[in-house]
Amino acid sequence: MTTHISNVRLDWLSKELWKAYEAARAGKTKKPEVEAFGKIAKIEIAALAYEIHTRSYTPRPSTAFIVNKPIKREIFAAAFRDRVVHHFLFNQVNAWWDARFIEDNYSCRIGKGTLYGIRRLDHHIRSVSRSYTRPAYVLKLDLQGYFMSLDRKKLYARAMWGLDRQYANKGYAYQVCKFLWKVIIFNDPLKDAVIHCPRSAWKGLPPSKSLYHQPKGRGIAIGNLTSQLLSNIYLDQLDRFVTLELGFKHYGRYVDDFYIIAPDKAELVEVTMTVEQYVNHSLGLVLHPHKKHLQECNRGVAFLGAVIYPHRIHPGKRLKRNLMAALSNPDCPETTEASYRGLVKHYRHRKLLAGVKVRGGYNKKHALLSFRHGQFLAASYY
Repeated sequence: MTTHISNVRLDWLSKELWKAYEAARAGKTKKPEVEAFGKIAKIEIAALAYEIHTRSYTPRPSTAFIVNKPIKREIFAAAFRDRVVHHFLFNQVNAWWDARFIEDNYSCRIGKGTLYGIRRLDHHIRSVSRSYTRPAYVLKLDLQGYFMSLDRKKLYARAMWGLDRQYANKGYAYQVCKFLWKVIIFNDPLKDAVIHCPRSAWKGLPPSKSLYHQPKGRGIAIGNLTSQLLSNIYLDQLDRFVTLELGFKHYGRYVDDFYIIAPDKAELVEVTMTVEQYVNHSLGLVLHPHKKHLQECNRGVAFLGAVIYPHRIHPGKRLKRNLMAALSNPDCPETTEASYRGLVKHYRHRKLLAGVKVRGGYNKKHALLSFRHGQFLAASYY
């Protein structure tokens, strides 16, 4: 009987891990690590299922490197087999958490994202200002070094808070997820990490944005799927504090950037201190001292790479700069001019492209940037 139960559980793990593997490899099949895993995928999946079942699974060393766009960041990328495990855990718990999250949590969620966040901010401004016929103010706040300063014990407690409510019977799936949450959250990415770029690449990166400068037990790796989910899980507390306890309906958040809109400027000045106390004492985090902005909404509100003005939305400076650089780059494979012209239909601000000469045609990168950029502009007319 015991052997039969064990086989059933291993079979369930293998099937779920295979689904996770397919999700993890999507769009990455040409990468060497993914190709190597794929050649022996059945063996690897069986090994992972056994390791998780016997609670002997441990993550492999991460790869550390620096990216400079859109901003300078430190990345600790998990090994591919560990990313399969991340997708497995995500598949087990995300639906429960996503149903709990507020509508105006925009980050790393299906059907949300930056464009949705921009539209929602525009909606909130219009609602409070009654389509710009009365004063409305926006308070924008940012958490300093969010991923790097997370307390892993508090993070684990919050993940378990959700797991206890999702799996009331505390069955096998619950035990597996509990084990994996503990392994993933308390795994130290610094241990045996493979440095994949020159040490000099870290120059200029603020200490608050590096795991190498955090006290023991603080910080999680940016870039992993579970890190993105944990980010939302932890700040769900902030979302509910602002919207339910403080009663602000016109609120939104994308990762560690959030805003509150109200018709009373003095009310927002007062709530800044309340939110700061909650962030410090309840979450163990800190508001960025140089990113507290309170302004009237009709002056143009910058958020998620766009600037929301009365009755129109413009791209931010960074999006403009990146688009112009890409369109002016001659060293790219060609695509058709017809495809490019089709994408230009998204634009409402054609002066942006005036005078840009592209040698050698338009490549896929141009098209992708044009399409995404055009989406932001088209958002003014939804």
